[in-house]
Amino acid sequence: MIEDRIQILRRAAKVSSKEKDADVWCVIAGNDKLLDDIAYNAITAKDRTKILFRETITIEEKHTVKKFDCIMLRGETLKIRELCNASNERGGASIQITQELLKTEPNALILVGPEDAIKKFVGETGRKNIKIEILIEDHTTGFIKSEIKSNLKIPSFLKNTFTPILGVSDVVLSTILISVKKEEYIKDIRSISKKNKLFGIDLKNTIKTTNKKVNETAKKEVTEKESAKKEVAEK
Repeated sequence: MIEDRIQILRRAAKVSSKEKDADVWCVIAGNDKLLDDIAYNAITAKDRTKILFRETITIEEKHTVKKFDCIMLRGETLKIRELCNASNERGGASIQITQELLKTEPNALILVGPEDAIKKFVGETGRKNIKIEILIEDHTTGFIKSEIKSNLKIPSFLKNTFTPILGVSDVVLSTILISVKKEEYIKDIRSISKKNKLFGIDLKNTIKTTNKKVNETAKKEVTEKESAKKEVAEK
């Protein structure tokens, strides 16, 4: 029995090691303060995770402007999971993407935006008979920035009154990972998402492009270190 338990622990250790070393991706959305902390955590663990990009998305409506940040990371499974958990604990929305998912879902897209806009997007794709499947979804529970348009002509005392209220308004941000059944639908998906003011990420193209940039940067750093060592050795 003791030997059986030892074998179980050894297998668990092997699985844990593989999980730690496997690269995965994630997209996290939320307010700028949350994303500042996530970015700092990722930078301080640069040997375990890389920032692929960060964007500040601005959505202009009739009287207001909503702002939120979105970041995409690549790294070890355990570190990415840690960052996603930290985001969720503070009201952010996150989605993890595994290598297996990318293999089985080549036409996977991520869309981020206010919950009502996401619902309109899903409704419109259904009406146009564009076949999609929502694989993963997450929602923010924290606040995102919302303010009155600067060019809106209203008395300053009213603007000063409503701006703090809007700043803590309960705007739910949704992040969804969808599978597009046919590649020919992707153009229509982009058009509908743009119409509904959603931030979209084409995973296949984005990962391919950002991985290339990350690898080029890593090679450059290695070359610079080797050059520095050579200069020191020659002195």
